[in-house]
Amino acid sequence: MSEEVSTSKSDDTLVTCFFDDPPSASLDVDHSRSEKSLSSPAAGTSMSDAEQANLNVGPLQADVALRLGSERISLLGGGRFILGRHRSCDIISPVAPSGDAAARRRSLKVSRRHCEIILSPSGWTVRDGVESKHSSFGTWWNGEQVAEAVPLGGVPGILSLGGPSAVDSVAFDVRMQGGSLVLSSYPSAAEMYVLLADEVALERLDSRLSGLWASFVGGRIRWRRGGETGAFVPGTPIPGVDGGFWVE
Repeated sequence: MSEEVSTSKSDDTLVTCFFDDPPSASLDVDHSRSEKSLSSPAAGTSMSDAEQANLNVGPLQADVALRLGSERISLLGGGRFILGRHRSCDIISPVAPSGDAAARRRSLKVSRRHCEIILSPSGWTVRDGVESKHSSFGTWWNGEQVAEAVPLGGVPGILSLGGPSAVDSVAFDVRMQGGSLVLSSYPSAAEMYVLLADEVALERLDSRLSGLWASFVGGRIRWRRGGETGAFVPGTPIPGVDGGFWVE
């Protein structure tokens, strides 16, 4: 059953949004997922055989988060990532609390399953919506609306969910590190997502992670520091990093 949500913009025009389910200000964001099958996605989101064949990474996805005080770096391994409000998404955009009207209005422009980023042999691309269902307010790359699959990473840019302006939408600063894609929340950069396609030097993301590398191997996200290697373990200190920082 749809719920009608009305929000007013700064020019006093009225925008009416429709959602498949009522939006919630207290979505249960679950970052504890360790792996899931790309060949068996949620109902209504199955990939075509051609898309599955184009993925140049393994069939499993994995994620692990590094907490550095108020900042958080999520390492994501896999070949297809869905962005949206729903807790099943790989990159979750929560609904802002009602006390901040402007932030809540921006957050409600993000659909439950808003867009997807896919890694193929030709590189990273973004597409609006999931399967045949598009987002309510659109996906925008550097101010241009995404209609078909659009390449990412050729130049740094801003990926906006819900409108062309990063100020009036939920936005990410996007850049490449080697073959991997780095998305940072814009403009605060407190939340960062690294879509791993090869080994990444984490100190380039945060100087406190000096000497630490991360990669996605065999369905697990692993670390390397000098000659030492291992897998990130939730609930333990970040390997070799001082300051009380933890793996979530």
